[in-house]
Amino acid sequence: LSVAWAAPRAKWTPDAGAMVVWDKVTRLKRAVSITKKTNVEWRPDWGLLTMPKAFPVIRKGRPHFNKPFDPANTQAPPSFRVYQPPPKPKIMVPRKSEYYSTENFHELLGKFQFEVKGTFPEKGAKAEKEIFDAAFGLHLVGWLKVREYFMLGHVQGDMYALSYFRRWLEEKHLTPAAGSIDWVRLWDANTGLAPPLAYQHLVCNKDRRKYKNKKVHIMTFLDKTQIREFQRKAAEQSQVKGGENSASGG
Repeated sequence: LSVAWAAPRAKWTPDAGAMVVWDKVTRLKRAVSITKKTNVEWRPDWGLLTMPKAFPVIRKGRPHFNKPFDPANTQAPPSFRVYQPPPKPKIMVPRKSEYYSTENFHELLGKFQFEVKGTFPEKGAKAEKEIFDAAFGLHLVGWLKVREYFMLGHVQGDMYALSYFRRWLEEKHLTPAAGSIDWVRLWDANTGLAPPLAYQHLVCNKDRRKYKNKKVHIMTFLDKTQIREFQRKAAEQSQVKGGENSASGG
């Protein structure tokens, strides 16, 4: 048998400069977290003042952003899939002012949201009844949220009813037993809505918080009130000391 012997291959010896570069790349990959950035201004290091990540709350796979309170959006779907009903033909609503007059102006639908600040005793029970009766008597739909120091709401209906209810809020038609209104703010007003409306009934959002959540909120409110009182007293003392120093200097 004839055996062909091959010549032994020469051992490869890497370049010294290439080894240095390779060691640096390996060290960079191994310790990425402790490697300093070349350009610090690209993402400044805030240290202990680092702001939290702007990441929405995810519930059942759906992100929830900071949106205005709406009872219709607080109910999460029963599963990850959301049923999409078949599309319905859209009703075209004329939005030109020439089309409407005093005879058919009630056909124009609209909406607005409102916020009321004030003091409403008995946890806003009487104020809730009065504002609900006013909106229900005008055949408005939507939701109302009344608490001890504020009111929130979103109402929809025809323009005559909306204008009357808006005037009722701005003129503060509230009995003294129900409380007092300090100021009213309206936003998200729109006209020319296509039927059917997003709401079919007028509901009141009740306070259904658990006792532990109510306790936490009460303690937070008391802490803020105490801090505000301390700041007021400190400002008064600084003014008194400033006046005494100016009098003694004069």
